[in-house]
Amino acid sequence: MGKEVKCLIVGCGHRARRYADHALKYSKDFKIVGIVDPDQHILDIYSKQYNVPSNMQFTCIEDALKMGKIADCVINGTMDTLHIKTAIPFLEQGYDMLLEKPITNNSEELLQLEKVVENHHNKVMICHVLRYVKFYQKAKEIINSGKIGDVVHIQTNERVGVAHNCISFIRGKWNNEEKCGSSFMLAKCCHDIDIICWLNNVSAPVKVSSFGGRDFIIPSKAPKEAGTRCLVDCPLVDSCEYSAKLMLIENDFLSEYPWQCTGKEPFELTKEEKIQSLKTDNPHGICAYKTDADIVDHQTVIIQFENGSTATHGLYPSCQRAGRDLFVLGTKGELEGWVGDGKLHVRTFDEVNRDRIDKGKEEIIDFTNNDQSEKAGHFGGDQLLAQDFVDFMQGEKQSISRTELKDSINGHLCVYAADKSMKEERVIYINKDL
Repeated sequence: MGKEVKCLIVGCGHRARRYADHALKYSKDFKIVGIVDPDQHILDIYSKQYNVPSNMQFTCIEDALKMGKIADCVINGTMDTLHIKTAIPFLEQGYDMLLEKPITNNSEELLQLEKVVENHHNKVMICHVLRYVKFYQKAKEIINSGKIGDVVHIQTNERVGVAHNCISFIRGKWNNEEKCGSSFMLAKCCHDIDIICWLNNVSAPVKVSSFGGRDFIIPSKAPKEAGTRCLVDCPLVDSCEYSAKLMLIENDFLSEYPWQCTGKEPFELTKEEKIQSLKTDNPHGICAYKTDADIVDHQTVIIQFENGSTATHGLYPSCQRAGRDLFVLGTKGELEGWVGDGKLHVRTFDEVNRDRIDKGKEEIIDFTNNDQSEKAGHFGGDQLLAQDFVDFMQGEKQSISRTELKDSINGHLCVYAADKSMKEERVIYINKDL
């Protein structure tokens, strides 16, 4: 038996529930004792699921805070713009926290949160789930071992699939920077930039440059025949790659997002109710080319570190083959892989076969016996992160992947710098321009 850990969920969305579910399965000592969510319907459903009594259900954080410290920790799954507003009051009461990414969209609030944590000595973990994917864990272990020497360059790319991009970003909660508070790079790729800074954390990032824009999925590029709503007036509803009918009715893709405007959970809706929703006021029924989205549809980032090493990251939405890849060049070798393939290729100088000097010796590390599919929740990262948070709360040894607040700051600063660089068309120096 370990130490009992009492947890309060603040913002009971699907991400917070996923972490809570994994934590509960992992340890009998982990307990959900309260829920805070402004949606009474959500409170009713998940308070029953987690067996939370009525006096521990709250529609606002103020009511929960009035109770004093009623738990050991908080799983904070609020929307991006609410992270700091909801985190600081609980941290000041002495709660520890699992905080969803991105932490915030600006350096001022980021450093404010850091100061609060320093003053109150809270345990804070950021939900950078990719660090827990076995592919990335192994890459980090290899770099730390010195096998490929010092890092010279890191290249990462994220290709966001058509349906994911359309549901989460073009039509979804993160489609408009002013409304959601996050750029596409911050909402989606703070994971990837964090991976870069984590793999190369012997040196801090110094300057960043970025290029990109919104140039393809825009009104002027819409097919001439396109209507305004897929299921109402569009003759391309059965052939368009962005068809809401194809994604949401025929395939029921990412069902946790498109139906939130109905006030019901996905499992409560009939097919007929979903169709009617898409025909009327559901933003997911609007033509993808004609939404109020203003986020980029492609962006590239270049980073230079204090020791002269560099990194690049490419964000490519609406790809046919979705996924992430990694290439790391070291002074003594290299590693490379496509995460979804479950294989990491490690190449070093082949001392035996010197006639093959430019090919080197290759070791292939195969993760295919593990559950490395996206269906496992970020290739199994969701589960391992939740387990590590329980271990963190119980005082267990720190894992190689654990993202404490201080370790997440560099990645966030790089994202802020990248977006500033793209908009202002200049190189951004992190210590001077942010």
